[in-house]
Amino acid sequence: MMKTADLLHIIHPLQQAGSHEGPLGRLRLDSRSVRKNDVFVALRGTASDGHLFIRDAIKKGARVVICEHIPEDLISDDLLFLQVADTRAIIGDLAQAFARHPARSMKMVGVTGTNGKTTVCTLVYQVLRKLGYNAGLLGTVETRIGDRVTESLLTTPDAVSLAEMLEQMAAIDTAFAVMEVSSHALEQQRVGGIRFDVAAFTNISQDHLDYHRDMASYIYAKKRLFTMLDDKAVAVVNRDDPASFRITEGCRADIWEFSFREDRDFRILDEGPDGLVLDLDGAIVSTPLTGRYNAYNVAQAYLICLALGCAKNNVAAALGESPGAPGRLERVFPQAAAVSRGKVADTPRGNAAGTSRGESAGTEARAPHEDPAVHTSAPKVFVDYAHTPDALENVLQALAAVRGEGDTLHVVFGCGGDRDQSKRPKMGRIADKYADVITLTSDNPRTEDPDAIIRDIRKGVVRSDKIFVEANRRKAIRSAILEGDTRTMVLVAGKGHERYQEVHGRRLKFDDRQIAGKALTEWIERRIHKKGRRAEKHAAEQSTNRKEVT
Repeated sequence: MMKTADLLHIIHPLQQAGSHEGPLGRLRLDSRSVRKNDVFVALRGTASDGHLFIRDAIKKGARVVICEHIPEDLISDDLLFLQVADTRAIIGDLAQAFARHPARSMKMVGVTGTNGKTTVCTLVYQVLRKLGYNAGLLGTVETRIGDRVTESLLTTPDAVSLAEMLEQMAAIDTAFAVMEVSSHALEQQRVGGIRFDVAAFTNISQDHLDYHRDMASYIYAKKRLFTMLDDKAVAVVNRDDPASFRITEGCRADIWEFSFREDRDFRILDEGPDGLVLDLDGAIVSTPLTGRYNAYNVAQAYLICLALGCAKNNVAAALGESPGAPGRLERVFPQAAAVSRGKVADTPRGNAAGTSRGESAGTEARAPHEDPAVHTSAPKVFVDYAHTPDALENVLQALAAVRGEGDTLHVVFGCGGDRDQSKRPKMGRIADKYADVITLTSDNPRTEDPDAIIRDIRKGVVRSDKIFVEANRRKAIRSAILEGDTRTMVLVAGKGHERYQEVHGRRLKFDDRQIAGKALTEWIERRIHKKGRRAEKHAAEQSTNRKEVT
């Protein structure tokens, strides 16, 4: 149990007032969760300031308060105030110390970048599990600790929650912890106190400028992960992104770089709707993931696993069986289709190659053309998390590259409210460039007017004749699918794995994949009903003809 003397040794306060000699409880950042003898840390946030809630924390039982300025009117003999210059600068180290430094008992992998973090981390986790290791996963979609899977609220948890999750992993002898590290987390020093054995940089493109203000600040935030590395660590870096050189400048770690340029050792041997075949410096990887951008994700995961000590051939084979993350170019199938007036079982979700991305990582599913529950005449529908200009362009390029001649590519998307507004017309231009039909709709409007967001996106679209506007996202998805045919590919972009929609401070239940699946079911049922009516009409006509002949 943490003692006051230990606390003083960790944070080296500038000043202290009052005293507390008894046992310390838990570390708390939210005054509402404080219990007797807890330590409350007042953090300054973008929306609120923890210093405003010090009095509430004391009423709840906090006996130690760490803050940037001591409120003199609250000083008492049985309450200890510790003043530091910046509470965020000490929170990571302090949280890890309270949890007894769980990260030291396992190898830590941190992945940062604008796009690809979730896919890379999920692939690494899936490979490690396939190779028999006890691995944990912390990311945008979910947290996996042993056999327990929980939905994630943040890409990277706050420092205290993160330390507690790592403590749970250490308790079950987890060998590897794989985590996404967001720019917000790095800027707010949530991962302080953690020694990363491997860190990876995917890429940089425009995102989160509402928070970081400019690209230079955004890149600097990402760079923080690599300045944390010591000379025993490995940095895995995509050199096809020019920003990678700024990211690794001054980095002490052993830098493992890769590139798909013609003069390098990584090559795409084959690309199609069923996945990619890659030559990764002599190791051949056949992955079910499609799209050139996924070649980078697979390559990064491959090198991370090698840096962790896994054998080349084993990693290559495991990657070929790893489906990646849910909501990333995920193929949607009908939830239940009426076939010949009967019902069939729900069909599994999967990626473009028909591989399941359900709760059990690596579970196989039949490809659409092999599954009797799926009518091949239905539109091909995909859901993707693409919510940045670069990500949207990547996924649209991937679908455009594999669509058949005469196929129509229909994209349904919007942009998040209360976020970087400058990317909206850029995403409109990208959709205009690659898609045949565009439906503009809501994403997570938050406190903004959805129609105003749509008007911003529309500024980037030149050909207005190809645009449909439907602010109701459920209706937009349903209409795009029901109006399609066998030559239609529908991409629903922006929310991916998310199971909610944020509207005026509320998270409403909403899942693009479920809505698209139901629409596909309805599409099939309508066609079957239509065929049934035609058959009945034909039979009636034949009966009438027979009577006339008689």
